[in-house]
Amino acid sequence: MHFDQARTSNDEKHIAILCLTENGRELAERLATYFSGCNLYIPARLLDLKKQSEELNPPQLRVGFDDWQTALAESFHHHSALICIMATGIVVRSLAGLMVSKLTDPAVVVVDEKGEYAISLLSGHIGGANQLAREVAVALGGQAVITTASDVSGKTSVDLLAMDIDALLDPPVRIKTINRYLAESKVVHLYSPWPLLEIPQGFHWQGWPTNPHRPIEEGFAAQLLEPAVLISPWKIPLDASREWLQLRPRNLAVGIGCRRDVGLDEVQQALLKVLEGFSLDIESVGRLATIALKAREPALQSLAAWLNIPLLTFNAEEIETLDGSYEPSVWVKEKVGVGGVCEPAAQLASGRGLTLVPKQKIGAVTISIAMEKSWWWDWDRAAGIS
Repeated sequence: MHFDQARTSNDEKHIAILCLTENGRELAERLATYFSGCNLYIPARLLDLKKQSEELNPPQLRVGFDDWQTALAESFHHHSALICIMATGIVVRSLAGLMVSKLTDPAVVVVDEKGEYAISLLSGHIGGANQLAREVAVALGGQAVITTASDVSGKTSVDLLAMDIDALLDPPVRIKTINRYLAESKVVHLYSPWPLLEIPQGFHWQGWPTNPHRPIEEGFAAQLLEPAVLISPWKIPLDASREWLQLRPRNLAVGIGCRRDVGLDEVQQALLKVLEGFSLDIESVGRLATIALKAREPALQSLAAWLNIPLLTFNAEEIETLDGSYEPSVWVKEKVGVGGVCEPAAQLASGRGLTLVPKQKIGAVTISIAMEKSWWWDWDRAAGIS
């Protein structure tokens, strides 16, 4: 399955390139022309001060170090990807005390000093090391070395699938089991409320047991085969002892309206109540949106910070383009000049996707939730549903 169009390219990653020798420094300089904005960690004894004024690599992109282990630890904790130009053994031994989880560790790629091989060493799928190794190989005219079983067998691993569609995996403990089944060509059932544009190799498509517009109904889990992967923004009560893994795409947009000076606690509780009532997962919320008049409302700004997502705003003219697609409010029209805030804001933030939650009024807060028509769902085949 080819999901490259949705990936964040590695030149947008925060990349550190580390070396130990003069030959390594020269190779690091070459890679710096390919990965813009990267940081170069170079032994202080090799740091050429004359090069600090070069236009190619501004001074802030070079870090001189005296202690290798300290330099590696600093780069490991402050970058999303590391390219180490040195022997693999050095990197393996040095990483021993730094690694925490494949879900959080940065990508690590090791390159020999001749630039012949780019080895994906750590966080190959979720961290993006496999893709980074391929790009390094292209930049140097070398060869990428990738050893993850699913890649070798030509199957799409479940964590790579999650990365491609920007989804969280739950529970993470099932990742290894599902990937092993895929690598061994065993049946892994795939469920999704709407048809996928393409079924990843190794998965067996099952569709969705219920109406995709409805919250999860009682007995839903009993209809699932296992092992199974479910792609859905809904909170699904899955038995942790069963071989089920859910991918929760961050593709929900919350449209919100509120009275002036409403408190953060009130908007938080309103959002949680709506999500719970419609069985939607808060971790699938990727955008918060409101009318431009509310852009400086402290509670909304704080809510966006609490969710760690952007607060998008739309002006009255943009909101008016959706007149007729929702039930207008005379009171809102009198106060802000448009017939509604939360529903059109959710629609605009989702790219005019599907409204999963129509306007809900909880005290001084109104909330609507829409889901973007993600590129990986086949909306032509889903036309009868959407």
